[in-house]
Amino acid sequence: MAGFMAELAFRDHLLIGVAVLLATGWAVQQLYFTVRYPSNLPRLGGKSRFSLKTRWRYHTDARGLYKEVYENYSKKGKAVLVPGLGFHDDVILPPSALRWLQRQPERLVSASAQQTETIQPFYGLGHDKFADDPWGGMLVKTDLNAVLENICAAMNDELGIAIDSHFGTDTKAWKDIDLMPTIRMIVAQAATRFTLGGSPTGRELCQNKQYLQMCLDITDALVINAGLGGASPRLLRPILGRLGGITAKRQIKGLEKYFEPVYRERMQILEDEAANPGIETPEDHIQIMLRYGLKERRDEALSLHDMTKRLCIANFGSMHQTSIQVVNMLLNIIDSDAEFDTISILRDEVARIIGDDKSANWNKGKVAAMTRADSVARETLRLHSFSTRGVARKIVSNGLVTEDGIALPKGATVSFIGYWAQTDGDAFENPFKYDPFRFSRAREAEIDEQGKPGLASLSFVSTGPQNLAFSHGKHACPGRYLVDFELKMIIAYVLMNYDIEFPSEYNGERPQNHWLTDACFPPEGVRIKVRRK
Repeated sequence: MAGFMAELAFRDHLLIGVAVLLATGWAVQQLYFTVRYPSNLPRLGGKSRFSLKTRWRYHTDARGLYKEVYENYSKKGKAVLVPGLGFHDDVILPPSALRWLQRQPERLVSASAQQTETIQPFYGLGHDKFADDPWGGMLVKTDLNAVLENICAAMNDELGIAIDSHFGTDTKAWKDIDLMPTIRMIVAQAATRFTLGGSPTGRELCQNKQYLQMCLDITDALVINAGLGGASPRLLRPILGRLGGITAKRQIKGLEKYFEPVYRERMQILEDEAANPGIETPEDHIQIMLRYGLKERRDEALSLHDMTKRLCIANFGSMHQTSIQVVNMLLNIIDSDAEFDTISILRDEVARIIGDDKSANWNKGKVAAMTRADSVARETLRLHSFSTRGVARKIVSNGLVTEDGIALPKGATVSFIGYWAQTDGDAFENPFKYDPFRFSRAREAEIDEQGKPGLASLSFVSTGPQNLAFSHGKHACPGRYLVDFELKMIIAYVLMNYDIEFPSEYNGERPQNHWLTDACFPPEGVRIKVRRK
């Protein structure tokens, strides 16, 4: 009996201890880690706190939740506080505030600070500097765009090899393709040519399936790390974030073994270049990064560990969402073909502008002239952009006041509704219908005397309140011009060399995308059939 009573007493004390610990943790979280919003900022639902039901809705029906936000607040010019990932809250600003936000200096409103919050690099990569100081991505805009045509010519060669390898060369039998993993490998191979393929050692990795798969696995691990770290209460983030980053860190060590020979080769090339200015050197992302790094970020450039992690960031940018976009685009081309004759029209455009030469000399002028392929890509982005929101920024000052008098607190995240602005019936006729030539019809109606299409604001690479997939303003995605080349090269190569269609069980209809919180993904396990022409 005494033992039983002692056990009961122990359980009681344990329960009390756990309750005290939870209460203390909750109090610390509320006092020191919770952003406090002003009373004049409306909250979705109209109450002072979000109910668990409302928070749960973000995780199960974010698309519907943001439609309500867009219709009831954004279109009426009002900011609103909404529930976000985990137990975080986000401020949605109306489109009318976009220009105001773009005018704010970086010391008040930070894109890089929000990038750090989103990616959670400390736990996956070991340091926040990989997002706080995204100099590798900056070079895509400042240095790589100058040699974009040369790099894209090499990428086009690699795309042909990759597509033939995965789609096959049988001109009689149809091949069933598991689309997403196939496209991921094709994009990874082409991206590696862009990143490392300027030298023999780097080119060997372009077709090394183990290396490519490891790059993709690290990308997936960084997504999981970002999700777990971002969803965690700040008090628990040091624990849950580290758990989420274990896989990424382990895989990055494996990637370093592949990358080391390339790194050693390139450092030697840079030494030779310093001794013999003017010698021919590789033109690719890693070479430009190392050249810049030795001048401006010397400690990083001299660290194989750091440069491997910079490579992982570069791979993330060039592989993850590009693969999703290509899958969506191919599905939409097939789905729209019966009504719009999409495949035939695109083939005619490729033949007219590029020709049937597989080693066609791609350049910016030809890419810009492909208005119909451009429209196919932009219409895909309009309906199937990865995220519901765009232009996310973090408030890093104390009490930045909006134009309508709302004092945004330090630590708040602000963003704009993208998806519902892109499908607004007031701006787009039949807004949820995929019309592959929606934008090219308008642009071709405005061709100038030199034959150049007008309305550049409707091009794939343009950004604005109704096209936020690449963000907007000075922090718009610097790699979108490369993606523009890549998507059109893929369209050209696939359609000029293959017939494509849905499996018979799809009954000619595109399987629908699915949503995970506010991110939109292609349908799981989606397939297409291909046959070499």
